[in-house]
Amino acid sequence: MYLSPTYFIDLGLRTIARNPFFSGSRLFLQEGESDFRLLDGQEGLVVTLGPNASFFDRPNRSVCRSPGTKTIPRQSPHPKARRSWIGNELGAFLHIFCGGGDVRLNRVATLAKQREILLSAGDGNVVEKIELTELARDGAPALQFLQPAYLCSSANVVICAAPCDASTMSWARAPYVYRTNALDDVSDPAVLCLAGRTMVWCERMQPGESRDFALGNVIAATVNISSKLRPTSQCHPDDDKAKIGAGERAPQEAAGATAIRARIREFMAATKILFESIRAREGFLVCELSNWSDAPAYVYVQLNKDGFYGGSGFVGFVVKIASAFFRFSHLPTRS
Repeated sequence: MYLSPTYFIDLGLRTIARNPFFSGSRLFLQEGESDFRLLDGQEGLVVTLGPNASFFDRPNRSVCRSPGTKTIPRQSPHPKARRSWIGNELGAFLHIFCGGGDVRLNRVATLAKQREILLSAGDGNVVEKIELTELARDGAPALQFLQPAYLCSSANVVICAAPCDASTMSWARAPYVYRTNALDDVSDPAVLCLAGRTMVWCERMQPGESRDFALGNVIAATVNISSKLRPTSQCHPDDDKAKIGAGERAPQEAAGATAIRARIREFMAATKILFESIRAREGFLVCELSNWSDAPAYVYVQLNKDGFYGGSGFVGFVVKIASAFFRFSHLPTRS
């Protein structure tokens, strides 16, 4: 029975049908075009590249590639100006020390014909596909996201490392995050794929709206989001009072402090927030995100998380060790 020709024919057809590269409505892309198709369950995606097309992906996430593709490692997804060797060494130091400096990703390109690449979201993760052109048409500004949340993006997405201010530090809890620049041309599709735990929820916030999120669950937010930490024992402040207070503080800080003093003050405030989030047990602080701008804001939240992030590089390693120590010290002991 199992060695009959019918069995082998049926086995071959079922194998082809389960292949993520096989589709009854196969795409035929033009030169330079790309397509991102999520798999069932959003545990991965298939990237289809047209002739002479490319995209950026995170290392160690590519599972299968059709012949005819090449990988160019350590490529920058943003234009770089000519710098001296001191500037290059400083960028490398920032990248190793705290995750800053130039962003380096894998660039996957086709040689001639249309090709397909299968990517995995990672163990226990799912993929969230973000159409940046739709956000730009809606009037939303650039998007900031955690570095390990990045999975892949189309070639026309500009990504750079941005230092965290006090507001961003409240939800990122890392020295640096990735930031996409505002899109000038919204006619060309621009796709960004992020990976999160079990499910990623998108929250659209109108001007004047505010939400409370669990600390450590936010993986991305637009730059017009204002964030701060608040003890869970305190109620959410009144929106009108918070809006008036935020509008009064901004001109005073901009007019009364120089650029250097403002940066030092911002760095000290961000460091204090990072220390508070490190030593606080999960559930004792809540992240309050508000949109006080005139444009809509977007927040991407993962429903589950897998520990304290803290950033990349040497600083991120130290932060993770410190957070593990503080959390271990809160464990109950039996007498």
